[in-house]
Amino acid sequence: MATISRLSPAKINLTLRVGPTRPDGFHEIESLVTRAGLCDTVSATLRDDGQLSLACDDPAVPGDETNLALQAARRLREAAGVRDRGVDIALEKRIPTGSGLGGGSSNAAAVLMLLNELWQTGLAPAELATIGAEIGSDVPLFFRSPLCIVRGRGELVKDVPRTLAGWVVLVMPSLHSATRDVYAAWDRLESHPPRSSPEEILKQADSPATLMQHLFNDLEEPALRVSPRLSELSERLKELAKGAVRMTGSGSAFFRLFDSEAEASFFSGQVRAATGCRVWEGPLDARTSNPEPP
Repeated sequence: MATISRLSPAKINLTLRVGPTRPDGFHEIESLVTRAGLCDTVSATLRDDGQLSLACDDPAVPGDETNLALQAARRLREAAGVRDRGVDIALEKRIPTGSGLGGGSSNAAAVLMLLNELWQTGLAPAELATIGAEIGSDVPLFFRSPLCIVRGRGELVKDVPRTLAGWVVLVMPSLHSATRDVYAAWDRLESHPPRSSPEEILKQADSPATLMQHLFNDLEEPALRVSPRLSELSERLKELAKGAVRMTGSGSAFFRLFDSEAEASFFSGQVRAATGCRVWEGPLDARTSNPEPP
């Protein structure tokens, strides 16, 4: 049977502004998002018996209908009217779950792209993104450019036709951050500070190090309140960086941007020695490592 694979990249929320709750129960958001070279690998093997299955090399990742990748296969089959098609999905996980790096959503997007080809459904990327929006708020962004602006509940995505040359260090503690709890903690905050738009933030992007000083995440404070251990790690990382370190999404991963590979490598070495956390470093712009959908 035919098997095809593709990389499934992590995302980083460089900025994240949270707005009021919408009528559908989701919060309005506005976020400047980039992809990172940290990737899962998603493979799809055609089946001729109409069955859908999922296997993962990480035993902590569910293989049932709660997995967004399996949901994506089922939704595409229904939307394209090919209910007799089957597939075996295999996930090689490198992006930790509950980290705010969008691994599950990225996997779902990759499955939609793979099965669009494998099942020859002939849907355009915009149509796949619409299906993805029904699965998860972060799925549509993986059908757009590596640097983009996300609004609405995540379904409104605007490409940013530029690159951010530099390096990023991701710090991924073995702590799971529950999105629902973090948003509930945000709702309980007494005040929410005014924020600059992504377009205004990008005007500060003459270098990654300069940009770092202007980044923010409205969910960071509530996430740190929910998890004291995460709060302790945040303070330690700021001490090591001698400057700002930001959280992505609702946590638990942190990141810092650097102008050079040497600076990134030095910081990542410090973090490994001081915290024991898993650390990844690589180019900030992931265009070369993460191909766009066909």
